[in-house]
Amino acid sequence: MDAADVRAVQVLPVYMDFANRFWIGNSLRDIATYRPRPPLGQQVTFRWGDNGPVMCAMDGTVLHAVDCVLPVFHGTFGEDGRVQAYFELLGIPVTGLSASSNSIAMRKDVTKALVKEAGVNVLPHVTVDRERVHHPEAVLKEVKERFGFPVIVKPANLGSSVGVGLAKNENEDLWPLVEYVLKKDTLALIEPQVQNLVEYNIAMIAQEGEIKLSAIERPKSGAELLDFREKYLSADGGSKGSFKPSEGMLSLTRDINPDIPVELKARIHDYARKTFTALGKRGAPRIDFMCNQETGELWFNEINAIPGSYGFFLWEAAEEPLLFPELVQHLIDEATGDTIKTFEDPVPQDARLLQRR
Repeated sequence: MDAADVRAVQVLPVYMDFANRFWIGNSLRDIATYRPRPPLGQQVTFRWGDNGPVMCAMDGTVLHAVDCVLPVFHGTFGEDGRVQAYFELLGIPVTGLSASSNSIAMRKDVTKALVKEAGVNVLPHVTVDRERVHHPEAVLKEVKERFGFPVIVKPANLGSSVGVGLAKNENEDLWPLVEYVLKKDTLALIEPQVQNLVEYNIAMIAQEGEIKLSAIERPKSGAELLDFREKYLSADGGSKGSFKPSEGMLSLTRDINPDIPVELKARIHDYARKTFTALGKRGAPRIDFMCNQETGELWFNEINAIPGSYGFFLWEAAEEPLLFPELVQHLIDEATGDTIKTFEDPVPQDARLLQRR
């Protein structure tokens, strides 16, 4: 909110609670008021008014005109297309990937299938749902035949490395991890562990007819597996019983614009453009890649439709720097520029079965 240019944008913070209700209030601008629990002010709803999109009190009183919605969510129910679909249904401009592209981006196995068709290298994988979990022998056979051990087990629909585990062998590690993942998600994804792993992340936008790329980020970690705890709960952040802000992402060291081979950088850029194009070229997502630093092999890992802080630090270090206020303004301009609410009946008149009013 503080990154928005106040000369061009009037920011109205809206909080969505776990019951999917929307709230507004002055205290929402102060992050300190969210601890120990988020503040609740006035409950509101959205609709299409006489002069366009509006925010209303629960009794229908119009409170504010709305030009654009900029979602700031991470994970399920906010980054997976559901909130975007709600506003698309109302005809209210919403930033970022479309609802359909968000839902694809959240489903790791579907994303991999899509970008593979676009010419992007991906790891093989085996999926296990809650029906297949009762047939471990068949799953184990497929894993052995396709890639063997060690493997990574992770939810297909969750972000932030939630529920990710490493299975080094078939006897003790694999099935407890699969069962654990299926308590959190409806689908588990099993794929080979990349040896000599180094990760590269890059963000992108579509502007003036071309795809522009951010700086490349190379995260560093002392852990064997970069999971949710390593990313967010290090440096004593978020421990039970305390309400300290997590310093995990700040304490996680990273290289921005690392010195990497020209050919590898070119492949990262090529894969990023192909992935972004396949998903609609909208918003400012970040794509994460995995690389075997000994062989130079590169694989698409996942796409983050709404990366933390919209990855502004990657844009400020780009070859063509983009400041955070400029990034926010781009997202708004893109959404308001390509969203058209129409009240035309899509059904041809001679094909209508029901009378129109």
